[in-house]
Amino acid sequence: MTERSGPSNWLLISVDQWRGDWLHQSWLQLPHLQRMAHEGWDVRRCYTSSPQCIPARASWLTGLTPGQLGVTANAHYTVPADAPSFVRDLRDQHGFHTVLVGKTHWTPHTKGVDLRDNLPLMRELGFEHVREIAGPRALAEVSCELTDRWQEAGVMEAYRADLLDRYQDGCAHTVRPSVLPDALYPDLWLTGVALEELARMPQDRPWLLWVNFPGPHEPFDVPSSWRGHHGAIPAPEPRPEDAQELQRSAPEGSELARKLQRWPDGLPEEALQALRSDYADHLYLLDAQIGTLLRAMADRSDGAQTAVSVCSDHGELLGDWGLLLKGCFLEGAMRSLFLHRPPGERSWPRRLWQPKGRPHGLTQCLWDAAAAVTWPEEGSFGWRLRRQDPEVLVEFAAETLTLR
Repeated sequence: MTERSGPSNWLLISVDQWRGDWLHQSWLQLPHLQRMAHEGWDVRRCYTSSPQCIPARASWLTGLTPGQLGVTANAHYTVPADAPSFVRDLRDQHGFHTVLVGKTHWTPHTKGVDLRDNLPLMRELGFEHVREIAGPRALAEVSCELTDRWQEAGVMEAYRADLLDRYQDGCAHTVRPSVLPDALYPDLWLTGVALEELARMPQDRPWLLWVNFPGPHEPFDVPSSWRGHHGAIPAPEPRPEDAQELQRSAPEGSELARKLQRWPDGLPEEALQALRSDYADHLYLLDAQIGTLLRAMADRSDGAQTAVSVCSDHGELLGDWGLLLKGCFLEGAMRSLFLHRPPGERSWPRRLWQPKGRPHGLTQCLWDAAAAVTWPEEGSFGWRLRRQDPEVLVEFAAETLTLR
């Protein structure tokens, strides 16, 4: 095939709640992402614009801060149809064919909603074709293509009952395998959908395929067939024992103080070990799915003309300070994954990993990757990365944090 001049294709893969400092450890089995990190840009000090799904995801699409969007925590929120969108720019300014499969969380996931009703909004935001699903907990409430498959297979009510039992009395750390068959587990099912759409990508115009995996967001429910793929996992960062240090880090009325009130005594030791093990296995599962997509892309005649990015919207505390989930300014909640591999073969790593090096903003990294794909002659991803603002603003609820 004759190489097409101009913009590159872009395979954009995002995951939900993958903390950015869980990638290179020897006790993790992540061969595909670790290889990609050595073949492209590995932005190890990448930080979300907000450590919760809705504000982080609205920000990465629009390029605006959560404060500018008016949503700094999870809330009943819809991204405005006329908001900025790098996807719309790719489609309207550069002729990209734009496809999305998976979770977006750009609209409310309330009971009774059918995500297919979002299609007009998705077109306004720049997508030509969308197959949207929700996150694992919202899938018990909304309707979409995946829940249709669950209804047909007769597993919908079992899934709802399992979630209800897992989260009763505010518990979030229950660990046990999913009640779903492997073929209908959200991340595994989505890989098949993504492969279908990848096979349909055009050869005569640039394309964006955005694959939004809903994992490794809790519940901690990796299928039995995917368990046991990690080494000994170290203990999480302990809560400060010094009362004055704790007061400085989590003053009364702060979001972190409120989180500490939810788990005043931390988490049971056996639960910590089990959930961190489940999370590591979920990362292994996702790495395998990403590897499947990368192989399928490489088999395409335009594979060498395709850039690949992998990112997460925010992190997960996983027992740091005896806490779970996100929604605070601790490192595990704010730190995001961001890898970018330019088109073509790369024979040397381009890492940004110095422990005391400057931070980078997730939203800006995503927009810089889009710019590098569309205008490579005006600056590579690395060129743009070095010119980012040296400060990163993180917002949550009424609090802000500036990282330098």
